[in-house]
Parts: sequence; structure tokens; C-alpha cells
Amino acid sequence: MAHPLRAAYGGQMASDPEIELRVSRLENDTNSIYERISDIRSTQQEHSRRFETMDGRFETIDRRFETIDRRFDDIDGRFDNIDGRFDNIAATLTEVVRRLPDSS
Repeated sequence: MAHPLRAAYGGQMASDPEIELRVSRLENDTNSIYERISDIRSTQQEHSRRFETMDGRFETIDRRFETIDRRFDDIDGRFDNIDGRFDNIAATLTEVVRRLPDSS
């Protein structure tokens, strides 16, 4: 049976078995490369799906942190109000102590 390349070139190709062997090896190498590329593409698609899942999880976590951050801001505001109230109490006590008669 004639090699497909010999048929393509009209039988003018040399019948050197070494050339046929090299061509056959190159065809096998080419097929192997295509198989590897297909495997890589499949792996990339799986990784893309995983990254999309992880991205969704991170978005959920980010929303939770935003909620927690707002709660901390509210608590911080409450502490600021309490600090203000303590400052007023401290000022009032200072004034009360100032108005007390001198014990000497």
C-alpha cells in the first residue's frame, strides 16, 4: 500500500523507507501534540469553572464583610456618643468639684 504522501505527489516521491519512517513519526508526533492540546484545553475549562465558583464564593464573603464593616461603623458611632457623654459628665463633675467649699 502506498503512503498517502506518495499518492498526493503523484508517485514522484522517493521510495526511501527512512523518509517514510520519518514522515510517519512526524505524523504520530503531530497527533500526540493535538491530543495534549485537547487535554490542556479540557483542564483549562475545568479550572475556569472552579475559578468561577471561587469567584462567587469570594463575592459572598465580600458582601458579608461589607455588612460586618457597616455594623462596626455603627458601633464606632455609638462609642463616639458614649465618649461625648462621658466628657460631659467629666466636665460637670469638674464644675461640681470647683464649686465645693475649700476644706482648708
